[in-house]
Amino acid sequence: MDFKKLGNALTVIGVIVLAVAFAWWLYFYNSLARDFARVTGSKPDASVFDALSCLYSSSGACSLVTGVATIAGRTPYEPMLFWFGLAGLVLGLLIRFTAKPTGTA
Repeated sequence: MDFKKLGNALTVIGVIVLAVAFAWWLYFYNSLARDFARVTGSKPDASVFDALSCLYSSSGACSLVTGVATIAGRTPYEPMLFWFGLAGLVLGLLIRFTAKPTGTA
């Protein structure tokens, strides 16, 4: 088994999953900010990046927002996707850099 190829594959998959997690997080919280501004009739004072901790955590206000979004019938962002992507990336890099070259004993 070629561990370098496995490491490369896990690294690429991890990066893709992290990119998908970031895009989902950005879409979810940006749409909530737009909807809130539309409902209240005001310009939002907060940026979507004020919810940056919600990218990797579901505690506090992030939990409240996802709970309300679920009640409203929306699919909330799930930070576990971020952690799966990060784990794949780190594991892939560890395997890649600790694997012995193919053909050596």
